Amino acid sequence: MWTDIRPAAEMPQLFERGGDLISFAGGLPDLDLLPLKELSEQFARLTRIGGRIALQYSTPHVAKALVPAITDLMAREGGRTGAAHLVPTAGSQMGLLAIGLGLASPGETVLCQTPAYPGAATAFRTAGLRLHGAPEDAEGLDPLELRATVARLRADGQRVRMLYCNPTFQNPTGATLSVERRHRLADVARELDLLIVEDNPYGLLGFDGGTVQTLQGIDPSNVVYLGTFSKVFAPGLRCGWIAAPEQVAERLRRTTEVMALSPSAFAQAALAAFHTRGGWDSLIDAYRERYRERCGLMADALEAELGTGGPWRWQRPDGGFYLWLRHEGGADTGRFARAAAEQGVSFVPGSHFGLDGECGDALRLCFSNVPRKRIPEGVARLAAALRGEEAGTGIESGVGRDIGAEPGRRVA
Repeated sequence: MWTDIRPAAEMPQLFERGGDLISFAGGLPDLDLLPLKELSEQFARLTRIGGRIALQYSTPHVAKALVPAITDLMAREGGRTGAAHLVPTAGSQMGLLAIGLGLASPGETVLCQTPAYPGAATAFRTAGLRLHGAPEDAEGLDPLELRATVARLRADGQRVRMLYCNPTFQNPTGATLSVERRHRLADVARELDLLIVEDNPYGLLGFDGGTVQTLQGIDPSNVVYLGTFSKVFAPGLRCGWIAAPEQVAERLRRTTEVMALSPSAFAQAALAAFHTRGGWDSLIDAYRERYRERCGLMADALEAELGTGGPWRWQRPDGGFYLWLRHEGGADTGRFARAAAEQGVSFVPGSHFGLDGECGDALRLCFSNVPRKRIPEGVARLAAALRGEEAGTGIESGVGRDIGAEPGRRVA
């Protein structure tokens, strides 16, 4: 998450509107929906009755009481797991580093879906791994080209170990890989002896309540799955999990024990108690509705401000937190950031999501934690910055022209 927020922190401290920044940068959930009174009572009861256990060291296992809460979440997307396959983490970021340290050796290659969550690239590089973009086409990850890419890299002497992907409401594009592609991808990965690392923070946040079967549900014996409570509950508890084949899970437990000694027994107990008392439905439904509304406000405002045409193109996602804009003329969006800051709005330049500086012609907007009344104003500020920077550099604006993403077009 720090990699999501960092570009906002680099903005000037003072803005033309007296420091009134509207941030479309950090990928933050909207915690106004949490039942805080109920949670405070549950946390107090947990401390009063079970504090001597919940506040003590624990073991590198998912607590027995929390297993049903995890299996419930995963089953909603066709996932299959059990206690022996689960490894506790302090969120997916810790899980990414644990996978890099525990399942690969320095110098091995990880194929990454790009644009990529920058925290994943950082974690794998910290583990000493090499990164290479996974092949994609207009429909997303391309299983046929994957076979050719792996063959070429291995012929060059690289040890290609894993494929990292975020196939549902991807960060940063919001794109989702089709079920057909998922099955073909799973088949090719197994054929290539390529372990799939599936990162799935947003899969339950489809605006219409629908879900797509996870890769883990398709092939649990060859997928290491990263789950987190940060987006469906709250990130402050720092609680997530890895679901992996049993022998792989045991290796990862040894790694996470070195990293953190033990998970937070209190956080696990608190989440288990919440699930036992009321389940996930009410909170997840509320998140879906809130994000659906805010995404619609942002997309409508973009169409109103930038026209329904180019050079800026985007796609309305079906879930998650993000809208991904690309400039057809290849403009470097990094230089738009200061102009946006002067207008009192922030975003994340696309280069933050490239493995080697690529995607510089794009920018990511997050709508999940912006007050609904401020979204149109923030988009108006952004559009003014984009128009001003384009005019100042001779880039064709296209505002008011009928250019834009066709309905359903995927922005990669």
